[in-house]
Amino acid sequence: MKTRHAFFPKSWLAPALATALLAALLSQCRISKDPGAGADPQDYLPLDNDISGYVKKGSVSLMTDEQSIYAAIDGAAQSYITYGFEEGVVQLYSNGSVDINVEIFNQGTEANAQGLYNYFLPTSTQILSLSNPAVVVDLSQATSYTIQYTKQSIFMRITTTEKSDFALDMAKQFYYNIDNKIGVE
Repeated sequence: MKTRHAFFPKSWLAPALATALLAALLSQCRISKDPGAGADPQDYLPLDNDISGYVKKGSVSLMTDEQSIYAAIDGAAQSYITYGFEEGVVQLYSNGSVDINVEIFNQGTEANAQGLYNYFLPTSTQILSLSNPAVVVDLSQATSYTIQYTKQSIFMRITTTEKSDFALDMAKQFYYNIDNKIGVE
């Protein structure tokens, strides 16, 4: 007579553990609200030291609905919603002396992103690129710079915490890094 063990047979244990591990891993992944509209904006954020010396400072602010965008950027949230907001991220980076704030929003369509770009277009700008639309630096702020542009359905702003040539050069590096990720599958 065979002895029954209180435990499951070993042949069942491996698939069960693999399934549990896969479920645990997938539960940590965030799926884009509209996967057909492009990648999750969080996928475009630079990794630590992608821009030499800059690492994430604090946790990322994820915005996936009206409540979360109002919590993250209360004053301007309605403008993003008016232009088709779907999801966005805000992440602060630092090299220990100059901080760079990165905001990336999926506005659903290229037309919505362009509309938001035009809405926020500053009056005093320096053009970095004449692509359509132009990539501009807002020169009107007294203590910082902001780079603003769109690509596909993405609207992006990169803001420095000081107004210096070094800070602007670093913001440009963030722009180049993120721009190279958008539209790359």
